[in-house]
Amino acid sequence: MESRDQSLVKMKYDIGDGKKTFWAYVTPNVSSFYQQDPPASRKVNPMYGGQAAKFINLSNKPISVYWEPRQGDFDVGKAVEIRSLPPFSAKGTSTFPTHSFVYATTDDGMAVKRFVVKHVDNTADDAEENLYPYDPYHDPSDPKITKETVARELSQQDQEMYWTWRKTLLFDKEYRKVTGRTYLATYLRPPPIHFMWPADYFHQQHWVTTRESHFISSPGDMARTTVNLKRYQEEEPIALETYRDHTPYLNMSLKVLSCAPRVFEIENFLSPVEVEHIIEIGALATMGKSTLGDESSEASKKRNVRTSKNTWVPRHQSAIIDSIYRRAADLMRINEALLRPRAKDEELKIRSQPSANRSIAEELQLVHYSVGQEYQAHHDFAYSPLSDETDSARFATLLLYLNEDMVGGETSFPRFVNAHTFLDLKVKPGRGKAILFYSQLPDGNFDDFSQHAAKRVLSGEKWLINLWVWDPIRER
Repeated sequence: MESRDQSLVKMKYDIGDGKKTFWAYVTPNVSSFYQQDPPASRKVNPMYGGQAAKFINLSNKPISVYWEPRQGDFDVGKAVEIRSLPPFSAKGTSTFPTHSFVYATTDDGMAVKRFVVKHVDNTADDAEENLYPYDPYHDPSDPKITKETVARELSQQDQEMYWTWRKTLLFDKEYRKVTGRTYLATYLRPPPIHFMWPADYFHQQHWVTTRESHFISSPGDMARTTVNLKRYQEEEPIALETYRDHTPYLNMSLKVLSCAPRVFEIENFLSPVEVEHIIEIGALATMGKSTLGDESSEASKKRNVRTSKNTWVPRHQSAIIDSIYRRAADLMRINEALLRPRAKDEELKIRSQPSANRSIAEELQLVHYSVGQEYQAHHDFAYSPLSDETDSARFATLLLYLNEDMVGGETSFPRFVNAHTFLDLKVKPGRGKAILFYSQLPDGNFDDFSQHAAKRVLSGEKWLINLWVWDPIRER
């Protein structure tokens, strides 16, 4: 059993249903991120001022979220619908202080709430810095009236969902007092079940081995005809081993680039043969315009947040792709069987319950950026519906770079916590290099600092492929 993360603090709270405890993650003091004397004892405020916004609908009617382009106090364009919120649901976006939004009823477009995003101030006792609820039933001056209104207006099932959201908002206030962060998850999300590499200080290194050695020569068509998605026995040879490096194990080193969020660099994760294999797949695939999850096409075009092209590569496409999944599982110290559909004799348990027969990993996403293309700062996690009892979400992202002959195109973490610069952390692409980062914290909350961007390509082109792994399972 893995030991408890050293930065988890026992938190006591009572949000109306009795005294309880929770192990909350508190970001260590920035001075501990340096092996030598730190440049300062306090973190530097980043130049980038973005943050997550979570829109929450606490009503039994669908509402729409509109973004209002503004300059100062003046509207400078037509409001654009960016999200549609079913009853008792939540969705999010990356935004900035002073951005203006409107909640409107979906049926008739009537505005029911207008708000401006506020700067995240960890000293303020205000639940609406990252969280923006619409609640037509809540009376802040009289809890009794709120209960009577909810009981009168909502069905029993709707009441249960309503009070889940109210508990989330109440817990957020208690959590913020202890951690200085907003509770972006839904009350009460358990800690991740999957292993998380520690990131105690800059340039800290971890080592891990895998049997999935590099391909050093191309197996040609055999790569596509020799795919066996099963667990290897200990003495069983790996697939197509005559085309691989003949060492029995591949040693992988993870170097800490950032402690908050946790970001790691892995050199030579892919071999040149594997890189060429993936690019060949891309050359034969139909690349479509990259999308923004559930954001409307009109909003995506208006905001111009993501301009790349992409396609999807399933694990069973080739033996080389299967090997990359297995190597990634070893890197993250996750059972590779969780990254694919499983046979009945491979049934695994997650939180003492049989896991669904589906992968916790998405298909690999192959992405291409031409000159001028980018993906502005965003988060990889999203918010599950209340019907998802596991509160499943993206847990880790593994980015694999396929070329390095471009200007620009860095992966940027504009809010990484440090004491030496207000500029963003930029990771320069390197052929075969990987970076791993987590979208969740050790206590199960989502990491707002995991916001990242693909910087604009200034010349040349950029190819990468990425793997998303979910926790605890992938429900959607």
